[in-house]
Amino acid sequence: MSTEDESKTLNPPTMARSRGQLGSAYAPGAFFTFEGGLGACISLPDFSATVDDAPIHAVAKAQILLRLQEVWQSWFTRAYALCTEDRKIDPRQCLDEALLKNSIVNPLGTDRLAFISPLRMGYSPAPLTFVCNKCHLFRRFESAHDLSQNIARLHKTKCNAANADEPCQWRQLDVIFVHWSGEWMPATPGRWEWDDRKKGLRIYGEQCSLCGKSDFKLNTNSPRIGQWHFYCANPTCGHKGSDEWRQNDRFTTEVFREASGIRMSERRMEPISYRASSAYYAQSEQFVLFPETEHELMRMLEPQRQSDLAAFVGKHFRFKGNLLTTEEIKATLLAAGKTDDWESYESLTRMRDQLKGSGQRDIYDIAEKELKKLVERWVTSNPPLLRPHVDLPAMITAQLAIRNEYTSRFDPFVLTVEHEALNRSKLSAPPDGGRAKFVRFNHLDIDLAPQDFKLKATQEEQTQHLMTRLGIVDLGLIREFDLCRFTHGYTRVSAIPTMEKRNQLMPVRLRLFEPLRSGKRPIYVVTQANEALYVRLDPSAVYKWLKEVGVPDLPDWDENSGVKLGGKILEVAQPFGRYFSLLKEGDASTYRYVYTLLHTYAHMFMKNVAELSGLDLGSMGEYIFPLDLAFVVYRNGTTMDLGNLSSLWRNENNRFLSRLLDTSTHRCNSGRLCDTAGGACPDCIMIPETSCIAQNQLLSRAILRGGPPPREDLTNKGKRILGFLEVVNAGYVD
Repeated sequence: MSTEDESKTLNPPTMARSRGQLGSAYAPGAFFTFEGGLGACISLPDFSATVDDAPIHAVAKAQILLRLQEVWQSWFTRAYALCTEDRKIDPRQCLDEALLKNSIVNPLGTDRLAFISPLRMGYSPAPLTFVCNKCHLFRRFESAHDLSQNIARLHKTKCNAANADEPCQWRQLDVIFVHWSGEWMPATPGRWEWDDRKKGLRIYGEQCSLCGKSDFKLNTNSPRIGQWHFYCANPTCGHKGSDEWRQNDRFTTEVFREASGIRMSERRMEPISYRASSAYYAQSEQFVLFPETEHELMRMLEPQRQSDLAAFVGKHFRFKGNLLTTEEIKATLLAAGKTDDWESYESLTRMRDQLKGSGQRDIYDIAEKELKKLVERWVTSNPPLLRPHVDLPAMITAQLAIRNEYTSRFDPFVLTVEHEALNRSKLSAPPDGGRAKFVRFNHLDIDLAPQDFKLKATQEEQTQHLMTRLGIVDLGLIREFDLCRFTHGYTRVSAIPTMEKRNQLMPVRLRLFEPLRSGKRPIYVVTQANEALYVRLDPSAVYKWLKEVGVPDLPDWDENSGVKLGGKILEVAQPFGRYFSLLKEGDASTYRYVYTLLHTYAHMFMKNVAELSGLDLGSMGEYIFPLDLAFVVYRNGTTMDLGNLSSLWRNENNRFLSRLLDTSTHRCNSGRLCDTAGGACPDCIMIPETSCIAQNQLLSRAILRGGPPPREDLTNKGKRILGFLEVVNAGYVD
């Protein structure tokens, strides 16, 4: 067989799983077994000549790239911060070498990335280590090809256990060695070390130090994996080097080189079962998918567009600014080639000025109104033709300056822009082909409403009543909630940039997936457009509740001032840290309380949906927009959407809302223990972490029904805080 034919024969097979699974749990580098639990395998990229390009437009790719740059930079910043004069950290210990240039993060561009739809994923058996169940003889193979060439000889190996005259009874060893560098190794008697004389890596201990034989047995009698050990298979020797088997990380040893001997603990690998979650952590992100028409919105999030973002924030939250002068309007319009528009503006201005003081007040007001409408049209066009001056408060300007301390998932500016995109494309969009993209439950369409008109009116009236009692001003069904999730790499041992090992913090290396045949790095992209529930809370009710809680940094706000509450909350926003590293006990915080309210409310909705719709909690997701006081609960899946949420409203409607007011809904099966320890546990409002956007942090049932404050709040420690629903329904008699 030619080398080319052999290469084709040895191409890894592909597995059949859902896109969501292949893009996360089965992404390259993951260990798994097929149904029945027999045979451990490792996922590999699909090295086919043709790839399955993700069906996303250039705007979505730009969104992904923007988030990748932020993820890579923030990961490196946090991991590399462990570097000190006494303990040097090599940049390669923090981030994949492909993302580094001269010790600086050098993000890959779209020309070096492949946006793949995870329809196919390769796999190969691993680890290729075997142990006899009877005599404990150990065998290791370098590759699947090596195993296939020697499989017959393996089956014929005679077992030398007592009173046994039959072949060895082999089992695949289900233990591997992993390291926070992202590397893994199968078990081996030898150990990687740095050879000072040859200035290179060398593996020591592959032969018995006494008899020189290379056959070993593995003692697995101890229930503790770390205390297993190799010993010589030579019956006349049986020498063992240690009571423990140990392995050093090859990658880290090569990084440390001559310093390897004094940094032993940082090189030591962990023996674990390949089934353990710490063997593999896929690194994923998600975001609301912008339609192509909202490309300008997305571009405002780019670092060089900060002035545009500031203008958007000022307009969105209704901060007042100086009006553009006539000369500024003229210069802008003429520079844009809008001569006709300037002439129209000039004519209207001349007419208004002539009418001033003429006694024709009505006609003067009409001209003034038309001028304002004209300017407003230029300001709100996409992209804006005129950009008015924005007088942002100093505290928001300061927030803009520290945007890098937020991560995209919790960045209030990103989330505000995303909410506006959702508003334009869904919440305020005209019907598409006769069906509304967003249906408010207090103003139903034909599809969701009862056929009887009187019954429809009665139901909508009751819905509005319940919404008021729940502190909700906007509630409805988004027929297609567009979301994009992408997986860009993986880690081992820990899912975050740093971890503690042997009383010392270690940098965790974020690794990219291996290149495809094209040399590009794959990014696995899954898009979905499933039904979702949209909820927006009443700002007045939220502010009243915050005052009752007694949050020290609560800003002054008058709802008649025109400025939205979200703008005032933005002034006092606080970053959580990418992995909640900044979420520590301290004074009560307005921003944290608002986020906790929305997050807790979202989980209560999800629990209620799961109980009444047939959807499992793990099949749902959430998205939170803190400054707009809104959240979305959506069906998270890439299979056909069967309309569970719309069916839920048709069948249950106001019963669904009434349950949220029922005190039994806010109880916990764990009882007093949960009440006194944060008010959140798996028996009440916690959900699977794969569904939770915030790792089940910033949650407490007391936020809704009252009780001990969240664990982060030291201001009210030892007191009882009022719940949001208690404040909203104060004085209400059923």
